[in-house]
Amino acid sequence: MMLYRFRYFFWTLGFILSFSSCNYFKSSEKPLARAYDQYLYAKDLEGIVPDNIHGNDSAAIVKNFIEQWQKDITLQKKAEKNVEIDEQHIQQQLESYKKSLIRFQYEQELIQQKLDTNVLEKEINEFYSEHKDIFSLKKPILKISYIKLPSHTPKLEMVKKLMVSKDIRDRDLLEKYCFKYSPSFSLADTSWHYADDLAKILPMSKLGEHNYQSLNRIFQISENNTLYLLILRDSKFKDSMSPLTFERENIKSLILNQRKLKLISQMEREVFQEAQTKNELEVYQNNK
Repeated sequence: MMLYRFRYFFWTLGFILSFSSCNYFKSSEKPLARAYDQYLYAKDLEGIVPDNIHGNDSAAIVKNFIEQWQKDITLQKKAEKNVEIDEQHIQQQLESYKKSLIRFQYEQELIQQKLDTNVLEKEINEFYSEHKDIFSLKKPILKISYIKLPSHTPKLEMVKKLMVSKDIRDRDLLEKYCFKYSPSFSLADTSWHYADDLAKILPMSKLGEHNYQSLNRIFQISENNTLYLLILRDSKFKDSMSPLTFERENIKSLILNQRKLKLISQMEREVFQEAQTKNELEVYQNNK
């Protein structure tokens, strides 16, 4: 949080100072806006509007930029007027943030150059086995097949039979039917989804969590002149063990983060040891 405040302060200060040059300068150019004793010119807006933005959208971007510029300067003036400025403290903060920025940039370049981003399936499996305690579900997840249809869809009973059939020819026939009549469907998705994410596109509240264990049966739900055919293929409840297939990408990110930390820690040790070897570091005993 403190680093964020440093960043915001540093950005705001830099923003204000960058426009201090907007003071008249004895320039004949007509200013676009003024905030106290500072002026904004057309040249200061170069690059603000993307090349593909025109008309009213372009004008809106410029207007918002000018308004934000005036707000920033107004806030700065108010702060300067009402706060007793400790220049030394501010300078220390700026120096501290500058050092943090430089070090952060160095670490990012080091990571970009040396981090091995290839995570083997074996590593993912081992991580999952060794850290099962962190993979407890916070909310239910489901595997689901569904077809969204008009309320008066033709051949509904045939569609239901096709949905539960394991015959490849029936699956092909069902897909052709869906492409013709359904605005949205998913027949062979083997991915896990949070139930509340599915609720954004399906009437999960009408299905009810008490039915989440009723697998491989068809639920027919009508809502807003639309018919939904749902089949739960699998389900996991809150506080149960999250499946590996659901956590794979998360585990990969965790492994890469561990590598980043290890790489940075190794770099710190090597830099410190190198400085010691080159006699760049000394500790003086205080004279008594």
